[in-house]
Amino acid sequence: MAKTLFIIDDDDFQHLPDPARTKLLSEVANLFSFIPQFNVVARRPDQLPAILHFTDSVVMLVESNAAVDAVLPHIQQKQNDNVRFSIKQAGVHLDLDKLSPSFAGAPDKGGVGGQWKTVVPDGARTKVSISMTYGVASLEFAEDAFLDDLLHKRKADDIRREQREHQRKDSNWLKTKEGQQSTRDLVEAELLSQHKPLKDWPRNQWEDIATALARIVAHEARHQYILDPEHSSAGLGAESATVWGDPNFVAFEGHDQANILARIDTLDRNWNTASVHLETCPAQKTSPFA
Repeated sequence: MAKTLFIIDDDDFQHLPDPARTKLLSEVANLFSFIPQFNVVARRPDQLPAILHFTDSVVMLVESNAAVDAVLPHIQQKQNDNVRFSIKQAGVHLDLDKLSPSFAGAPDKGGVGGQWKTVVPDGARTKVSISMTYGVASLEFAEDAFLDDLLHKRKADDIRREQREHQRKDSNWLKTKEGQQSTRDLVEAELLSQHKPLKDWPRNQWEDIATALARIVAHEARHQYILDPEHSSAGLGAESATVWGDPNFVAFEGHDQANILARIDTLDRNWNTASVHLETCPAQKTSPFA
């Protein structure tokens, strides 16, 4: 499937409440709506196409920021192993070590994305495409961004300190309208510190957090198309883009959209020069995203 962003449908995806999953998929599709015939689908790891087109991207969700670094070596190593297997299966004569595959990725706060999409000759007449591509997006980072905006970057200890100061002046302060709001803020801040599953958050916050997560997914998918510059100067593709609470980062900026479109066109033309396309996710091997 060309021009498709696959969001991995695994336990972390399924743990999102239904409305959050629906919002995530629709928001990611909206962010890439400037690309004609671009698809966003949730797909189980074992149902990914064996051959990933150069214009495809794949993003895996993880629960925590720490899990981003934890899953990355597995994804990279499995793609490397699978391509080596595919080289033998296809009967082409390529030495992957001599090609020096480089797809370390662009690490961001809350995610990472990278790719190595190239066409190499095998003899005088045959050209072979190699597609290694991945993205990882952290739900915890989306939740943090949402609460930072909601609580004006205050943490639970900050709110408790504010409460103590007010109560020294007025022992009944927590019963006031301001005090009751402070109590609600403290509950939200403690959610952040405990990192509870999204289903345990207030229902009216699910779709907002899913929107923030969608922006992380889109940012990491962008890295699977654009290598240079690694980040745009503005918009969602910018370095350290704020994924919630800042209107400057709610979409890809115009020049960045043009760069993405141009890059996808180039990737498509490069793909079409190859007569052999190696499998990144062969049926006989474990998926890199399992």
